[in-house]
Amino acid sequence: MEIIKKYFYILSWILLYIGRTKSQFIFNLTESTSTECTKDADLVFLIDTSRSLGLRAYQKELQFVERVLEGYEIGTNRTKVAVITFSAGSRLEFDFNRYNTKADVLQGIRNIPYTDGMSTTIYRALEQARREVFVPEAGDRPSFKNLAVILTDGETNPGSFDPYSFLMGKTLTRQEANQLKFHGVEVFGIGVGHRVDHVEMVGISSGSKNYLRVGDIDDLESSRLFKILLNNVCASSLRQPCNNKPADVIFMVDKSSSLGSVANFDKELSFIARFVDGFNIGQGPRDVRVGVISFSTDAQLEFGLSSYDDKSSLLNALLNIDFSLGNTYTHKAFEVLLNQGFSTSTRPSTVPRVGVIMTDGQSTNPYKLEDIIMKVKLKGIEIFSIGFGSVDVTELNMMATVPDHTHVFVVDDVHTLDTVRDELYLEICNLIGQS
Repeated sequence: MEIIKKYFYILSWILLYIGRTKSQFIFNLTESTSTECTKDADLVFLIDTSRSLGLRAYQKELQFVERVLEGYEIGTNRTKVAVITFSAGSRLEFDFNRYNTKADVLQGIRNIPYTDGMSTTIYRALEQARREVFVPEAGDRPSFKNLAVILTDGETNPGSFDPYSFLMGKTLTRQEANQLKFHGVEVFGIGVGHRVDHVEMVGISSGSKNYLRVGDIDDLESSRLFKILLNNVCASSLRQPCNNKPADVIFMVDKSSSLGSVANFDKELSFIARFVDGFNIGQGPRDVRVGVISFSTDAQLEFGLSSYDDKSSLLNALLNIDFSLGNTYTHKAFEVLLNQGFSTSTRPSTVPRVGVIMTDGQSTNPYKLEDIIMKVKLKGIEIFSIGFGSVDVTELNMMATVPDHTHVFVVDDVHTLDTVRDELYLEICNLIGQS
């Protein structure tokens, strides 16, 4: 089985590269006339300083960052800024503790040297952001939104700096990006020029809606571009935990062959991680408990409602869920939901029990699915359906609790899952608030 999984993973990367020039992405960053942001955050810039840029292009990168920051109020209780540069390795130029005024931050950016490195170790910059920037000792504040903006003109390339193959470097970048997002950081990407791997950059970003590509370095001077980025970074506001009331929520995630790649499966897990970020996770009487079931040809309870009593442990468990191949036996996920997911709960019956099904296709056995859905609903379990790709909307409606318009969500593909995250969050919050 391990050999098959590794073969499929390598094949999926090959297919991604073959299809790269044919891939189409929707870069739907919202444009605004505003040049100011009134929402505060902990904001880190990850800036490419590799040789492929050249000194002139690097200077334009820094000027672009300065221009974006002109729209923020920077200070101890306002937005705080950190910068990491990367090429052959990565370097923390300054963390959130270093500067407390806009003038000092802008001068600090102007003083960052160009390293002219031969490699592009994006994975090192992402890891450094997670380990050395978004931590309390570096000035990270738990009550502020965590945001990261990465600028690059290329793609991951360990070169001779690290003893990794090209594909291994790509894998490390994907893994580090997932860890950063799983821990609540919203990532925005800007790809400059024709050497950028847009597949990789969409994967690093928090969905295609957070990624913008530009033709060449001179396009960074566009006032329209910096307004678009400022508006969308600013619009990423921190969601407050809803209602301080308990609930039990179990996600059922499709990991069948039709997903196509480990990266696409990771998008599902990333969606869950960012969704639960708005809840108080724990085992207390007012906490939200979360479990996960995966399914393809078989279904299994990855972890139950009582497995984790803090958000960090839950997010780490998500990272360890493996992708597999198989058919879409959706009914088996609901059998596990009914027989294992909620069967051992000792919470009062007044605590909402919620199941969220995520799938990209039609059930292999729709007749058994209809039968088990009836049993699940008779137990008072509230079901929300999320479909993407070649999904059967009629089946989504059948699985979900009525009304469909508040319990069924359909998006184009796995890359656009995040477009319904807040809507699902609000619907479940409304349900919890009614309990």
